[in-house]
Amino acid sequence: MINPFFHTPRRRLITLAMLAAVVAFGWYAVQPVYPRCTIHSAVGSGGLVSAVTSAEEMEAVARQAYEDALADGACGPSHARFRDWIG
Repeated sequence: MINPFFHTPRRRLITLAMLAAVVAFGWYAVQPVYPRCTIHSAVGSGGLVSAVTSAEEMEAVARQAYEDALADGACGPSHARFRDWIG
């Protein structure tokens, strides 16, 4: 006798849910992780950041500060998150 729990529509739903969970976990595992480093200033490219700076500009300033700290040897390069899990 076939178990009614694993009826075809329910089996499809469970399979799709498991596939979505595996894809989401894989996406999370390969996201870049930046090592801890200290950036002592909110100065980007030699100029001060104003209070009315947009989010995109702030991200560009932060990215430039990270790149400068990386070039100076104060920070390590980014790596995939799963590398922390496997040692």
